Amino acid sequence: MAFYFRADDVPELRGLSKWDQRVLLRGTFLKERAISTLVLLLIVIGSIQFVINPLVESLAPGFRNNSLGYAAVLIVWLLALMSTRDIVMMNILRPKIAAKRAQQQADELAAVKALNEGNNAAE
Repeated sequence: MAFYFRADDVPELRGLSKWDQRVLLRGTFLKERAISTLVLLLIVIGSIQFVINPLVESLAPGFRNNSLGYAAVLIVWLLALMSTRDIVMMNILRPKIAAKRAQQQADELAAVKALNEGNNAAE
């Protein structure tokens, strides 16, 4: 199975606008997103405590006292982990995305069919 890094490359998302891709990826699968956010929170807390802080102390002792620089490092780390989470979730949810797209297309087709039948009945 292929692993994709950008939403534009995912076959199940091709043909959608950037906004539609964002809505489908971030607003549709709320249960999966909530679980991944909790896992992300645990990873962030653990990695800061056991990876970032010891690394900062060994490379630049006293850097944690520089609030602005240390905050910048933590924000960059958080954003990197969030991007990684989004990429992983996009790849894990591909079957569900395909099913959701098929359902949306079926709903659109049914709506067009109902509109056509309504117009034909009116004539």
